[in-house]
Parts: sequence; structure tokens; C-alpha cells
Amino acid sequence: MLTSCATNAPATTVSAAPSETIAAPASNPLYSDLNNPTTLADLPQTASILEVERYRPNYRLTSCPIIPPPMIMPRGELAQAVAAAKAYSDEQRGLGLLIMKGGQTLHLSTAEGVNITTPSASASMMKSVIALLYGMAIEDGIIGTVDDRVGDYIAEWNDDSRGDITLRQMLTMSAGLGQSDFARVLLAPDIGAVALELEQTGEPDREFAYNNAITKVLTMVLDRRLEAAGKGGFLPYLQSELWCPLGNGEAQVWVDQAGKARGYAGLHAGMGDYARIGELIRKGGMIGDKQIVPAEWIAEMAKPSKANAQYGLHIWLGSEHTAQRAYSAASPIKIPHTEPFHAKDIVYFDGFGGQRVYIIPSKELVIVRFGEVNLAYDDSVIPNLLTRAID
Repeated sequence: MLTSCATNAPATTVSAAPSETIAAPASNPLYSDLNNPTTLADLPQTASILEVERYRPNYRLTSCPIIPPPMIMPRGELAQAVAAAKAYSDEQRGLGLLIMKGGQTLHLSTAEGVNITTPSASASMMKSVIALLYGMAIEDGIIGTVDDRVGDYIAEWNDDSRGDITLRQMLTMSAGLGQSDFARVLLAPDIGAVALELEQTGEPDREFAYNNAITKVLTMVLDRRLEAAGKGGFLPYLQSELWCPLGNGEAQVWVDQAGKARGYAGLHAGMGDYARIGELIRKGGMIGDKQIVPAEWIAEMAKPSKANAQYGLHIWLGSEHTAQRAYSAASPIKIPHTEPFHAKDIVYFDGFGGQRVYIIPSKELVIVRFGEVNLAYDDSVIPNLLTRAID
């Protein structure tokens, strides 16, 4: 299930455009259900995050050779902390908990019918993957710098004030753009066209305002530049440059009827896949002895932004504590943090309602947590149990 973090307005009906108006991809076995898209009726509030078949169309990321990490047994105080972390996750509608320390599996527990490869509808966790791909694209010369004008990449915005917004301001959700229509950005046949309707309502760098359409525009920038460079576009780049080097398994990317990734959500993958992404960040962009993402970019992602010290480049930070974390000043949704994070270098992916990847380099920890949507889930509990035990 996806729920708007930006507005509590009622959902609106989205009508599919005639198929001939949509630039659907040519016949490609990696795509499915292009003519059978998700409707609002497919996404009831009671839907489980495991029901990924509700999200259509999709693009298949193929499995690459996987080398399972070695397992270690927690002992003493750490074993007690692991047990308490599992108990808390389970109490909060948890479906799976995977804890890695130093690249080794410290703990894996799952609900009945779930395993380390079971895909989940992990919602906005994909946003942080977009940030990683930006670092790779800059290194590859596909994108200039993070401080380039958006108008240099999105011709539709080049001749108005939106074109002067920088990629950094987009990545930090402080672009000064108004909120989008949640239902249209979720289900329109061509989501990119809807995202480009965003209007500038304020000055960049002044206010943090989480917005799915911003990430969609950032995804379009990557897709257009990669196509122009002869690299096939965003989805093939994700597969060849990140997914396979990580050794990740088969997964799905939720696309629109034009065959384009949403970017803001829809990377339906298993806990093991997300753990390997977390390990990439923990190790400063390294996979084995190969630098996949520049270390400087990983560090840049983790710098607090001007508008929100809890947010970097499309990734959440734990350097500043508030008892309730907000997605924007206007959003009624607040995420509990009953105490400050014990490890100040924590960064994390946030998937709506309790899907998380926590990365804590100072403790060599990566924690992946899947669970059904639960707005009472407290972000500080599991990381703090484990980091205190390691101390």
C-alpha cells in the first residue's frame, strides 16, 4: 500500500488515457501488465506489503550470482539486544528482520511464508536508491554535477523559474515546489507528464517538503540522459550498474503504462537485496574490492541539508533529534522517535509505515526491517538496542 505523506486530501479518480497516446515500450519480455494497470481499487488500506501483484505494470530486474554472507552468532548482551529488537519488530506488525554486522549475518527472522528473497512493496525506500544512481551517473559523466540546473536536463522547465532549481535542491526535497496530486502521480498512465506540472510556490532551500513528483522528475533526468548516451535508459542502468554488481536477486520495478519507473517508490525486492544495498553504503560505495559508487558521493549523501538537518540527498539522517519526524510542515503524518539515535552517523531508507534500511558505519551495522504499515513504529528502538549493546 502507498499512502500520501504530503496531503490528507481524498483520493481522486484517475482515468487511463487511450493506449495510442502513451509511448509504451516495444515488445520486451522484461515488462508485464502494461495494458492492465493498477487502479485505486487494487490498493485498499488493508493490503499487505507482500501483495506486490497489486502493483502493475512492472519491469523485471533479473537475478545475478548471489554469494550468501557468512553467519555469526550473537552472544551475551548483543544476543539479548537482538532478541529485544526482534520482539519489538514483531509487536509492531513486523514481517522480517535482517541484521548484518561487518558484512556477516548476525540475525535473520521472518514471518510465516516470508524469506530473505520475498519481495515487498517497500514504498519510498527506492528514493535512496535513486540517490546512489545519481552518484554513479555523475562519475560516469552522464550528469554534470549535483549543483546543475534542472532546466539543463528538463527542457520543459528551462525557460521558467523552475529551470533554475538545482539537482541538489531536488534531492534534498527543498526545491520550493508545490505539492502534487497524490492519486495522479500514483496512477496516471504517464506519470512523468503529471510530475512536470509541478508549480514553483516558494524559494528553494527554505522549506523541506517531501514530494513524490520531485523524485519522479529526478528519475526522468537520469532516464533521458542515459537514453541520450546510448545506455538504454534508467531501468537497464539500474540492472547493469547496480543490481548485478551487488549480486542481487530477481525483483520488480513498478512502472507506468509508458514503461517508465516511478522512482519515488516501487522497487519490490527482498530483504537480502536491500541489505546488500545497505552494505554498499556502509562500505563507502565499495563492493568487494571494487568502487561502485564514489566514496565522496556517499559522504555527500549523508550531509544535512539546509532546510532539514534530518535529511541529506534523498536519505534520512539521525544527527538531529525530534520526538516526531515530519515529512513536511503540512503533512499530518509524524513518525515517532522517542529518543535520539545512539549512533549519530546513522543514515536510513524510509518506506512508508515501517519499511527500513538502517546503516550505521561506526558499528559496522546494516539492519533491514520489513513490516505491515504501522504509523506507531518507532524508528529509534531497534537501532538503539543494537548500538548500545555493541558499545
